[in-house]
Amino acid sequence: MGLHGPSLSRYRSGMPSSADRALYSNLVIIRWQYADANAGALPDDDTLERMTEFEDAVLEAADHEKYWGSGVAVLTENGVREWRFYTPDTSEFMDNFNRVLADKDAYPIDFQVFDDPEWIALAELQSAQSDGDGDDEDI
Repeated sequence: MGLHGPSLSRYRSGMPSSADRALYSNLVIIRWQYADANAGALPDDDTLERMTEFEDAVLEAADHEKYWGSGVAVLTENGVREWRFYTPDTSEFMDNFNRVLADKDAYPIDFQVFDDPEWIALAELQSAQSDGDGDDEDI
């Protein structure tokens, strides 16, 4: 990633205990494509405002309620912003996700779900930190 323009990433710096990783073993990736992958652009102001509204609502609820999801990363590059969450139950995650956003207009997002009990998707981001690609910030 980061092949065509700026790359920004924020992610959890620590790794939870093996017991917590086993409990929150499902990775949910939410993607919002805002530009062509080759455009090399960051989101425009209007899109960024909507993304911020989305992110604030979902991350604040997940952080406050804790039981249905843990936000671990936000990546922006190649025309896509991606949020990564770990959850014990993908159905419960989606129910709560939809509840949190029920009063908002629809967002142009796609979902992928993976079994990731070792949290490899986060570990790869943490290990890439030393590569110096993009701007990294702890969330």
